This record gives sequence, C-alpha cells and structure tokens, in this order.
Amino acid sequence: MKKVLLIVCLSLIMAMGVSAPGFAGKKICKLGHVNSPASIFQFGALAFKEAVEKELPDWEIEVYPAGQLGGSLAMIQGMTLGTVDIYTEFINILADMVPEYQVFAVHYKFDSVDEYEKFMNSPTFAKMNEKMIKKNGITNIGNMRAGSVYNHFSNKPLNKVEDAKGLVNRVAQMAPLVQCWKSYGAKPTSMDWGEIYTSLQTGVITAIDNPILDMYDEKFHEAIKYVNMTNNIYNMISYNTSVAFWDRLSDKEKVVFTKAVKVASEKGAVEVKKRLDKVTAELKKKGKEFIQTDTSGFKKAIQDNIDTILKGNKEAIDVYKKIMKKEF
Repeated sequence: MKKVLLIVCLSLIMAMGVSAPGFAGKKICKLGHVNSPASIFQFGALAFKEAVEKELPDWEIEVYPAGQLGGSLAMIQGMTLGTVDIYTEFINILADMVPEYQVFAVHYKFDSVDEYEKFMNSPTFAKMNEKMIKKNGITNIGNMRAGSVYNHFSNKPLNKVEDAKGLVNRVAQMAPLVQCWKSYGAKPTSMDWGEIYTSLQTGVITAIDNPILDMYDEKFHEAIKYVNMTNNIYNMISYNTSVAFWDRLSDKEKVVFTKAVKVASEKGAVEVKKRLDKVTAELKKKGKEFIQTDTSGFKKAIQDNIDTILKGNKEAIDVYKKIMKKEF
C-alpha cells in the first residue's frame, strides 16, 4: 500500500512539473525613468513593454516612472551595479562617464533628429559605446524618436543671442551644458528635475530648456510667458541597459528587446506629432507667446568657444569636429 501511495505521489509531482511551468515565475526587467507618468518617456516605455511581452510571454517588463527607482544618478549607478536593468533618458545624462560623451551636451551640433539618428547608427558612436561598456558596464540598445528638440520656456523673450545675457536658467548638471549657456552670457544654474517647478514659481530661476512636451507635462508652462524656439539640441530618448543584464539574455531575447525599442520609436513619433500640435495650440490659447529665435548668434558662440565648452577634451572635440563636418 505504501509503495502504491509513493508511486501515486511521484506521478503527481511529475505531472505538476510538466503541466505547470508558470510556477517557476517570469523573468523580470526593471525599466525606469525620471519623467512623469503622462510623459512621452512613459508612452515609449509602455510600448516597449507591450512589444517585448508579446514576443516573449515568459518576460515581464516592470515600468517605474517619476524616479521611483531613484533620480538620474541613482539609476546610472544602479545600471553599473546591475540593480537597474534599463534606464531611458537623453544620452547626454551620461556625459561625465566617457570623455567623448561630453559632445552630447553641446548645443547646435545636429540640424535634425534624422541627423542625430544617423550619428547614433554610425561607426563613430559604436566606438564610443564600446568605451562605455568597458569603463562603466552600460550599453545603448537603441533610441526612441520623441520630438526631442530642446526649446526654451522663459519669462523673457529670446529673439537673439544678446537677449540671453544675464538670464538665470536651469540646466542639467553637466559641465558642457553650463558652458554653452555661459558662452551666450547667461547665468545657468543646475538643479534636480524635481526642484524646477517650485523654482520657476518663486523666481529662483526664470527659464529652462528641454523638449516642449516634457516641460508641458511637468506643468512648467504655468510659470512662464514665452516659448522660445531656440532648437538648441536635437535628441532622442536613449535606451541604456546594464551589461550585466544584457549578457544574461539569449540571442533571441536581445533581438526582441532591440526591436521593441524601434517599435517604441515608431509609435512615439506618431504620438508626439499628435500631442505637440495639441499642446502648441493650448499654450497659445493660454497666452504663451512663441518666439522664432534667430539662432545664428547662438551657433557662432558655440563654435567660437568649443574648446572652453569641452574644457580642451581632445576626444570630445574630435567627435564634435566630425559631426560638424558630417564625417562620422
């Protein structure tokens, strides 16, 4: 009798093992960003999640918006340690980690998002990415179109470069960005993303540059009068991942993840066009004045001061020159 019971028990255990693979649990990928749940960053993250999970049902992409995994520096550190799997952000956030990456924080180097995307698929960037992998254990797996053109919200119109003199504006905590604005005569200050809204309201700062949708989603428009079309940076949302995480993926999984970024980019481009038209109309309705800034003086200031902006960094200056010559 005992022998029969043992056989029955063993049969049940084997049957459970064969018929219920879900008990083992799903593979998890933690994807984070610092922008709001209403942002194009979140839209892209959810499109990425849907695309991966459709092709890989044994995976779950956990999306953490609004800095739930920490601020930018915390998530970068998390990638180097392998505790954050994917962090989506403009790639200039990595400017201090590899010398050549400083160029991503320089104004007026690309003339369009198309040109930016061409550079990101170039041999020059591939070499830069290899350095990032070796030095920091982080790699770029693709880039999302997101209407990522930097313009300027302010309480003072910027018709030409002379209007930037004395401007107290927030810039991200990257030396080249700060130096770009100093070359225009502004007084840039760095602060975390979460401090900007209150600082605009209280007059601690009077301006900020970023893509219009990002600034609108964070309600920065509530405290400003002008939208200056400075077009100072063309960008894409970079999908950066921990090499420790990436190396655990099979070749098939890597292909799916890479394709999912492209899906997010295609859907994001359509969504941005639809939203930007709507937001632009709403901002005008709210009385925000759009200024068609003459950018010629801004561009000249960058070119005249590039050695100072990049602090004599030979590697970054060489990349900048390749970009300006369109030889990358």
